[in-house]
Amino acid sequence: MHSNGKVHGNGNGAQLLEIGSLTNPQIQDFINFHESRSPGFSADRLQAIISMLLAELGFDLMSEHFRDTPKRVARFYREFTRGYRVNPAEILKTFASRNSELIVVSGVEFFSLCPHHLLIYGGKIHFGYVADSRIVGISKIPRLIQALAARAVVQEDLVADIADAFMSVVKPLGCAVKAVAKHDCVAARGVRCTEATMTTVALRGIFSEDQNYAQNFYQGITHNGDCAR
Repeated sequence: MHSNGKVHGNGNGAQLLEIGSLTNPQIQDFINFHESRSPGFSADRLQAIISMLLAELGFDLMSEHFRDTPKRVARFYREFTRGYRVNPAEILKTFASRNSELIVVSGVEFFSLCPHHLLIYGGKIHFGYVADSRIVGISKIPRLIQALAARAVVQEDLVADIADAFMSVVKPLGCAVKAVAKHDCVAARGVRCTEATMTTVALRGIFSEDQNYAQNFYQGITHNGDCAR
């Protein structure tokens, strides 16, 4: 799977750098200052960095509105990067089946992080596959999609990662993934184009070899399948 860069600061204790060995002395001084001023301040590296960011922007961390913001933001980023710690083989439980026809799960809502601005993008993903003696429970497909979306990953790589993970674990005759999403980095900043959507498609196996399967997949998506969010 594509990583779009290294991930640091995810977890308490199992981090690449201990607080005492931070290379930037300003961050360490900031941690020490707030630990002495605020009894509820947790010695958490990610929270400390977020606190420093807020202070750099001029926010009053003693205000009731910002007092717990570093903790909340740290929790948010850990939630939205949990996909780096998932194992697709543990998600995709398979069952024996004689089915060798098209199976489509459409309209799976997802949210992910744009790695360029760390802003949210999200929409719907539609997934199809043709089984080869093994099928998966219907709930496992949304679980896989949402798990792999919880990373800082570009949409182009996200659909490829979902397809490759499914092919590797389930070993179907082929699979197809279509994502339609809106990006806050386009809607809320820069060009501020609120209605723009992005569509990405990944085809594997029989779907890339036989266009009839790809066409049947597109037709199998429910009629509201092109709605982003």
